[in-house]
Amino acid sequence: MPDAPPRDPALVPTHTTAAPSSIAHWVTQHHGIPVQQCHLIRRGLNDNYALRSADGIRYVARLYSIRPRGSFNAHFEISLLAHLEAKGVGVAAAVPATQGRAYVELQFPEGPRALALFRHAEGVNPDTLEELELTGRALACIHEAARDHAGPPSRYVLDGHHLAGRTLGYLQAYPEISAELLEMYRRLVHRLLEELAAAEGGLTRVICHGDTHGFNNHVHTDPAGTRKTVFFDFDDAGPGFLAYDLSVLPWSYLFRKSLKEPDEVLRERWTHYLRGYRAGGGEVSESDLAALPLFLQLRHLWNLGEAAGRLHHWGTNSVPVDWLQKQLEVFEAWRRLDLRA
Repeated sequence: MPDAPPRDPALVPTHTTAAPSSIAHWVTQHHGIPVQQCHLIRRGLNDNYALRSADGIRYVARLYSIRPRGSFNAHFEISLLAHLEAKGVGVAAAVPATQGRAYVELQFPEGPRALALFRHAEGVNPDTLEELELTGRALACIHEAARDHAGPPSRYVLDGHHLAGRTLGYLQAYPEISAELLEMYRRLVHRLLEELAAAEGGLTRVICHGDTHGFNNHVHTDPAGTRKTVFFDFDDAGPGFLAYDLSVLPWSYLFRKSLKEPDEVLRERWTHYLRGYRAGGGEVSESDLAALPLFLQLRHLWNLGEAAGRLHHWGTNSVPVDWLQKQLEVFEAWRRLDLRA
């Protein structure tokens, strides 16, 4: 066979997708779990793989992607999950690697990446009003149980800089954005940060899940016939505002449906979700409710920034310039929403 050509020094890898066989090998090697099956679930903010061990137990392996925000927050995430699980909260906790390590660091062509193994969350995404109410109740339990978490600190706080300031930095490096559009986003960020500064003194603070859009928890019925929910994907968790964590569910619906104001379906779902949160012991002040439109906008800006910060991985098609232009109308419309219930 001819010799393989030498590696081209001009080749700069930005993101490597590992084969399922590689993930199975590393989990067997570092967790001592013989893997029978493994497949890629999806690539995205991270790469997630479904695994089944030789004895039939299901797991999910997460290969953290290198993010522009900085180092992995895995120590905080995994410590928080262990704390919540110890308090009886329904979460998909991590499975420690050998020698008690929270995760394994692997060297990839683009740089070091973390690999963590989590328990599989049984069930399906919440869809009925009963399931959304159960989800709200479970989120209240997470917030309450996390109050006395004393593990490793989070590498970031879900504040104005994290939700808005970083996005502006990513847009400044966007290759096709005009000076006029960039200035519009600069003014938008300035407005949102001013509104947050004026409101934050009266807002409730919690340890946020950070991504409670309704697709990061599963609802199932246990052997005793009790309906329960399990939350997973805490990689965006950190100290922040209750109004932000609550806003992510209505934001997700509005965003997916391309709505500028809630329809009757969302209002009914939101009412049950909030009812469940309160039934779970969660207290939501009038200030928190009044701040929901602000945090809907901040969430949208954060999500936009997550894509704009990954042009090396996802490309400009994930946030086209014409789409960025149209979102300014969305921000203005959401500014006037009323989600108090």
